[in-house]
Amino acid sequence: MYEIIDESLKLASCSISDLTLEQVSSFLSQWEDGAKLGTLTLFFNPDTGYLVLNKDHSQYEFNLKLAKAYLSASGKEREKYREKFGGRLEENFLVMDNFREYSRIQSDLSIVEHQGLAIFSDHVTKSVLRLLEKEGIPTCFLMSQAYSYGVMNGKRMERARRKGGMA
Repeated sequence: MYEIIDESLKLASCSISDLTLEQVSSFLSQWEDGAKLGTLTLFFNPDTGYLVLNKDHSQYEFNLKLAKAYLSASGKEREKYREKFGGRLEENFLVMDNFREYSRIQSDLSIVEHQGLAIFSDHVTKSVLRLLEKEGIPTCFLMSQAYSYGVMNGKRMERARRKGGMA
């Protein structure tokens, strides 16, 4: 079982003994021969949506501080961490970057799911969607969500431009 460290960052920890056989097999199959499970520092669990740190690792406190700082850092600050710690933590940074990307995607999908289906007053738009539906292409609702997502991202870009820098 995971111990939640920071809900806003989706950061948790666990001991090696808390891992399932499937998790252990997955980790070891991706590593070089002879690698030991005790060297595991952190991993991303997409089933729970958490970045999980190994409590049993000798550098746990350092890894925890680094993860908290890195996950909440801006792009420039993350680059500074990468420069400072170099190649020895490259895999950790890669896992954290993948986790940040996954979290952003999940957040955006959640926002898009809460957008209402647009009620189109334009007769042509309504007709096109109806024809697509008759054609057996039920993606018209997904297209509406994709449109909402595009509008949402356009607003984000415009706000960032007004603040003086692209995000």
